[in-house]
Amino acid sequence: MKSNIILTALFSACLFFSSCVEEGYPFFAPGSSQKEETDDPDNPKPPVPATEPDYSRLTADNHPRVIFTDEDFADIKDAVAAGTNTALNQIHTAIISKADGYVGAADLVRELSGKRLLSVSRNAEERILFCAYAYKTTGEEKYLEQAEHDIQTVCKFSDWNARQHFLDVGEMAAGVGLGYDWLYDELSSETKELARKALNDFAFTPANDGVWNLNFYEATSNWNQVCNGGLVCAALAVYESNQTVAQGIIDKALESNVAAMEGMYSPDGNYPEGYSYWCYGTLYEALMLTAMETATGSDNGLSSTEGFSKTGKYMVFMEGPSGLCFNYSDCAPSTVPCLAQWYFAWKFDDLSVLYLEQDRISKYSSASESRLLPLIAYYAEDIVMSEVSAPEEYIFRGDGETPVVLVHDTWTMGLEDKFLGIKAGKGNTSHSHLDAGSFVYDYNGTRWAADLGLQSYGTLEPYINLWDMNDGSERWTAFRYNNLNHNTISVNGAYYRVAGMAEITGLVNDSGKKGATVDISEPLSNEVASAVRTIYIDGDDLVITDDITARSDKEAEVRWTMVTQAQPVIEYGSITLTRDGKYMFLTKSSKTGHNPDWKTWSTVGEHTWDASNAGYYECGYTITLKRGEKATITVKLTPDDPME
Repeated sequence: MKSNIILTALFSACLFFSSCVEEGYPFFAPGSSQKEETDDPDNPKPPVPATEPDYSRLTADNHPRVIFTDEDFADIKDAVAAGTNTALNQIHTAIISKADGYVGAADLVRELSGKRLLSVSRNAEERILFCAYAYKTTGEEKYLEQAEHDIQTVCKFSDWNARQHFLDVGEMAAGVGLGYDWLYDELSSETKELARKALNDFAFTPANDGVWNLNFYEATSNWNQVCNGGLVCAALAVYESNQTVAQGIIDKALESNVAAMEGMYSPDGNYPEGYSYWCYGTLYEALMLTAMETATGSDNGLSSTEGFSKTGKYMVFMEGPSGLCFNYSDCAPSTVPCLAQWYFAWKFDDLSVLYLEQDRISKYSSASESRLLPLIAYYAEDIVMSEVSAPEEYIFRGDGETPVVLVHDTWTMGLEDKFLGIKAGKGNTSHSHLDAGSFVYDYNGTRWAADLGLQSYGTLEPYINLWDMNDGSERWTAFRYNNLNHNTISVNGAYYRVAGMAEITGLVNDSGKKGATVDISEPLSNEVASAVRTIYIDGDDLVITDDITARSDKEAEVRWTMVTQAQPVIEYGSITLTRDGKYMFLTKSSKTGHNPDWKTWSTVGEHTWDASNAGYYECGYTITLKRGEKATITVKLTPDDPME
């Protein structure tokens, strides 16, 4: 399979091999694994030089060409019939099953939900891609007829809502563009003309004319990835019919995506917007890069961006044995299928990124990004699941825009595996909360230190300016968004400075202790002279030590907070936490002789529009430091029944 990539890669390799040798670069054929190979992880070798995309391949007699060729579809059909690739068979069966449900379904309707057409775009994208894939792998006409009908329907809409919410356009363009390409030889000339006109009028022209609600070209967020991903797929599909415009769309996407890739993955692969948005943005990044590589033989070197090859590993580390993720930023705590992991396994030959995915394949048909399942089938056809194993590392450190440290005690993902996630960063990054210095912790299969996560945007947008990320913004008045309600310290009841950058200043990885030190002085600089916390697992204990120095011009009323779903009771000089018949104890000590007061706080927001936090509690301590006073206070979270 994928012989078109390999042949082009080998030809291109011959053109730049000599320059690679002259410059001292390691040589890899494009499309092969490009993992960093170095004895010094702090000084990796330079990236592989990019080959130029070959746009001469984009001709009318060369369809399908984006992701799949006819040979690829035939190979999948044969592999499914052979039945030896269980993962592929499960994915294929899920696609066919859902495609069957779309045949004869009610017509798609241009109906907004608030300002968004996104749910319609996603439904259209899935219907078109699933039915197109089903036709190409089974030959059954009913799928072709449905896909063509859906393409006609959405291309007759008045527009794709570019002015109000350009994400809607990105996803619709991906569906129409890929459907057009995969079914090119079977679609009527009228349908193809209708699709080309809609892509030009509803996607390319608004993008070029700046008719959008957010400049995704300058965004370093999932918007850049999704909007560009959809536009590039569409431009590659119709390239020969509108070459000047299509080339401009592709060039602008590739150029703008460089800064986004660097901002979101460099240097170590951790994603600033967190777990949920990684699943969304990174999947569309994979879609765009794979589309470029399959159609033109090159992704223009974007996959060689520093940190990108590591981001799959980051996501494996983001999940705890409690079944919850580290849900910093605008993310819910539940774990979900991470479909983009198949790209990283395929592209970089790191099968450990599928360690958690192998047990989720049966859930893919209902996954939040299930509409791109045909893309996953493309990767899965080449992957041997029996070779998947757990990561070899137990600590992940990622610096960059939103630094994190993630710790697993084992990789069993069972009761004996402890999990610790620690976050630094700042408040004025995309989807961020004021949560610098916060952490989550799993022990004995239970999440003891939790993050409340996001509140649904639709319940906040009518009442506050949710997307103003500046100091004094209404965003921070939302209960779940400010530092008072995260697992960190707050001072004088003040919100963090949004531009104050908290840094990971060191790892703890000695004598069985695993964790990190976080300097949160900058977010708190209006209230204290310095604040540094060290958080680590030590045997069966979680240890959190805070070194705080008050400013010389004001007192510091410190609040140490931990959010938990265990009920807290202050007794016997400690806090007893009880959940599902399990117990933990919070105890405190101080090298500087301080004795803070244990406290609990309500999780009921003060505003009617705050989400209910039923089932969550907050506990911790308070202490007031005099001007210039220093304090070192340690809190331990200790189980009632330590594991052997």
